[in-house]
Amino acid sequence: MKHCPICNRSSEEARFYGEFCEFCAGKKLKSKLPGDVSVEQCKDCGRIKVLGAFMPETKGGMELLLARVFRPYSIRLIHSSNGIARILVTDEKQGGLSLEHNVHLKVSKTLCDMDAKKRSSYYEAVVQFRGDAEKVARAAASLERYLEKNGAFVTKIEQKEHGVDVFASDKKVALSFISVRHMKWKGSFELHGEKRGKRLYRNTYFITL
Repeated sequence: MKHCPICNRSSEEARFYGEFCEFCAGKKLKSKLPGDVSVEQCKDCGRIKVLGAFMPETKGGMELLLARVFRPYSIRLIHSSNGIARILVTDEKQGGLSLEHNVHLKVSKTLCDMDAKKRSSYYEAVVQFRGDAEKVARAAASLERYLEKNGAFVTKIEQKEHGVDVFASDKKVALSFISVRHMKWKGSFELHGEKRGKRLYRNTYFITL
């Protein structure tokens, strides 16, 4: 029979984790756990920063963030609301000792890279659609959906006499759209800056539909 060196409970009264009873082992574990966790959240889209990237504030995303803070313990998010996350913490090295723990989420508002670019009207390419009005409208709408699906966005759309100019935030994604749809285009490239010694160009793609 074991007796806990802290509270003197016996192994007949409680489960033991190492030399301590479950109650004292739980208290010792809880004393090591942080009560606050800092969370960076985009003020525009609501996504949270996890491992250097912004992702939706889902249960999975929050669990990833908390798991980094609570290493080497395993955690599972029970629920999160009103700035409090309720988690189940497990210490595998102590035979699977588990307890529930409340964490205060200290949220700081910031801007993710994408929304910072949106606010600054950032764009890397202009796709100029010309031709039949109905075809032009469909192509512009399709490009906008394609950009959003691939992590980019439309900065603005300008109506022209014979079509539209679509300003895209990512020239690689814009060119990918043109390529997968086998559109014939003419292009021009304009130097608009330099970053870390690398020249930055804005591309213009002219497409007749």
